[in-house]
Amino acid sequence: MIPAKHFYMIRHGETEANKARVMAGSLDSPLTINGRKQAEFARIIVKSLKEKPKAIIHSNLSRARDTATIINQDLNIPMHEEKDIAELYAGDWEGATYEECSELLTGWPTPPNGESFTEFCSRIKNGKKRILNNYDSPTLIVSHGGVFRGLGGIYGLKIPGYFKNCHLYEFLPDKENKKFPWKVWSYGIEDNNIKREPSNIYHNSDFFKRS
Repeated sequence: MIPAKHFYMIRHGETEANKARVMAGSLDSPLTINGRKQAEFARIIVKSLKEKPKAIIHSNLSRARDTATIINQDLNIPMHEEKDIAELYAGDWEGATYEECSELLTGWPTPPNGESFTEFCSRIKNGKKRILNNYDSPTLIVSHGGVFRGLGGIYGLKIPGYFKNCHLYEFLPDKENKKFPWKVWSYGIEDNNIKREPSNIYHNSDFFKRS
């Protein structure tokens, strides 16, 4: 399985496709002005971390790379590209409205002429293994909402829901957890203060359905 090492993970900032409520998938949709602002807020949070990332790994899509570049302005640490943590290839649903492909946002059907959930999880697993084996911990992984869901899928967790743009999560190894080998923490800014709190995204029985 994936090495249970310390890492951070964040979804890219808002894109033109997000704003238009269409499925981007493997299409290269640029960040909006708001998406760049979101990345700036994430930059402030990452800069404040007690244990800062030693490297940033992003997908090959520009929305992840540009988000990573903004976050890295203060850290100035090595950045590396990993194509296997790119978003799901949604086949004929790429460019479709959220309403037209709503079943993909709540479940895991195989998109017409697209990538199956099994194929997607296998790809993410390979990418995560390379990242956590090849770079010193902790790393910061800048990727996509589907990759968060796919990480759960690797461990048999079919996670529905929508992951916010540029919301930082921290994954700390948890040897006692037999289902999912990390404790997850969430970061945000509230009343001009940076807030860190436990996250249930991979542990709350009301949030995920066991496959």
